[in-house]
Amino acid sequence: MSKLNNLIYETFPYERFVTLFYCELTLSSNRLVLYANAGHCPPIHYRPTTDTWQKLDSTGGFLGLLEHQKFGVENIRMHPSDILVLYTDGITEARDKDGELYGEDRLFNEIKKYHEKTPEEIAFAIIESVQRFTKDSDFSDDQTLVVIKRNSK
Repeated sequence: MSKLNNLIYETFPYERFVTLFYCELTLSSNRLVLYANAGHCPPIHYRPTTDTWQKLDSTGGFLGLLEHQKFGVENIRMHPSDILVLYTDGITEARDKDGELYGEDRLFNEIKKYHEKTPEEIAFAIIESVQRFTKDSDFSDDQTLVVIKRNSK
């Protein structure tokens, strides 16, 4: 990430920056997910067996903002049926006609409501929920969503 940071810093002057979330899903028996978060929306790790949430906060700043920036690497354990949701701010910052944000609470509720479904079904449910919320609004922003669910093996 540091090399990518320096490349962006040198290539794009005038204080341009990028956010990025990078993760490695290991196949090891310890079920580790290694990650680095460069200022991106904090992915949500949900463990339905204990009904607990964890936000994977930044491990460093935005890419390209400062030269020679350092980035940490963190890890979580993904137990069977755990869900990891990666998203852009176009999801949580979507606004209804009155300007109210969709927000993290609604996103959490959709994940919890559909946690027994497949990752594809969870993703579609979230997108449909955001679309219903913003149906009478002029607000638009790109929306990207990735849902990862650990199988029972």
